[in-house]
Amino acid sequence: MTRVAWAKAASFYGGLLWGTFWIPVRELDKAGIEGFWSVVFLYFLATLVAVPVMAWRWRRTRANFWRQQLAGLFLGTAAAIYAAAFLYTEVATAVLLYYLAPVWGFLLARLVLKDPITPLRWISMILALSGAAVILGDEGWPPLPANLGDWFALAAGLLFVTGSLMMLSWPKIAPLDYSLSFFLWSGGSMLLAALILEPSLPPQEDLVAVLPWLLPFVLLGLMPGSFAAIYGATILNPGVVSIIYMSEIGVSIFLAAILTNEPFGLREISGIALIALAAVAEGLFDLYRRARARP
Repeated sequence: MTRVAWAKAASFYGGLLWGTFWIPVRELDKAGIEGFWSVVFLYFLATLVAVPVMAWRWRRTRANFWRQQLAGLFLGTAAAIYAAAFLYTEVATAVLLYYLAPVWGFLLARLVLKDPITPLRWISMILALSGAAVILGDEGWPPLPANLGDWFALAAGLLFVTGSLMMLSWPKIAPLDYSLSFFLWSGGSMLLAALILEPSLPPQEDLVAVLPWLLPFVLLGLMPGSFAAIYGATILNPGVVSIIYMSEIGVSIFLAAILTNEPFGLREISGIALIALAAVAEGLFDLYRRARARP
């Protein structure tokens, strides 16, 4: 397989993994590790693995250490609050609001990189915002986030796009080092929030009870899946990545429809279709632009 083919496969695997991410978060909550602490404990295990590796790679990374940490702060915080969103809102709502990220990406690219907002991108933003309006419109008008989970999902998309923009701007930093910083800050940022907002630690016996299934998930699923997603994003153009990542929406909402009692009907299907079209439109635009640029 070529390097690009590996990157596509990695991105697809990362999207599939993130589509199952809400399940262990909710299982931890049911097991007595509630609220922010469920996210803290999930990512803290990954942080324990990441910190020694970061120390071992210090000489290779010190020249760009603070850039690496800044990107990791945005990416890791995005992942942490995205996970927390599943505790406070429906799975379909959290996933779809998070995937408004292309809208924030267009606006930030315009502000930071002076990238033009083309007519196709305006169409993409309208489609994405229309999908969000369909999902949120059930709560009344105007269609605004109705709870903490909705706001978390929106903020996660904005933070992730910001971190991705940093990562693309600093290509000399290896995907492994971005991933290590991602794990450090995903656990660290949520730990800080938990200590401030939910200072009571979960019972020790509850923590020990979940380790037999949580450790394999973190080591075999969360860590390699997150690395795969970051690796793909450092090689492929954003349009290709956005199309491949759409696998997360399908997996998340399909599993939620099977495993939970959350509503899944015409409103959810319509929202999925509109936001998926928005992401595909952006992907097609990038592919077209690359094709035109070739000699």
